[in-house]
Amino acid sequence: MIFDFSISIFILSLLVSSSNAKPTLTISPKTLNRSGDTVLIKWSNLDSPSNLDWLGIYSPPNSPHDHFIGYKFLNASPTSKQGSGSISLPLTNLRANYTFRIFRWTQPEIDPKRMDHDQNPLPGTKHLLAESEEVSFGSGVGMPEQIHLAFGDKVIGCGLRLWRGMERNGL
Repeated sequence: MIFDFSISIFILSLLVSSSNAKPTLTISPKTLNRSGDTVLIKWSNLDSPSNLDWLGIYSPPNSPHDHFIGYKFLNASPTSKQGSGSISLPLTNLRANYTFRIFRWTQPEIDPKRMDHDQNPLPGTKHLLAESEEVSFGSGVGMPEQIHLAFGDKVIGCGLRLWRGMERNGL
């Protein structure tokens, strides 16, 4: 009788702990080499997933919730209905780290006056579910990776220079 009771308590504790699991958000890799490299974002333990659950992209990481620089709905992952999934995104080196946050957005919270550039309602940030660790860029942090214009007084004084090329050639 004592043995049966112990097993029942153990099974009950497993059921309770699994139903109370908090959503998790993980990233891989945590350090990227250059602009355009891809980060894999995985989530799990999302209770009662919805088509309005979304992933916010933040840079710098300490940005307020409503200052996301991009977003993607979790239903872009084929397994999102099971409460877990993954999305791969290429990132641009903005000379600041990134974080990702998962939010729950509900139908009554849709504000038709707040639209994105494609005229879709901007998702709400009222219900934060999970936040990732930071993603950084390796040795390229702080180094420009794009073309810079240099203007002079004369036409022959103008030119395009690519910082990375100058750096490699010792200029």
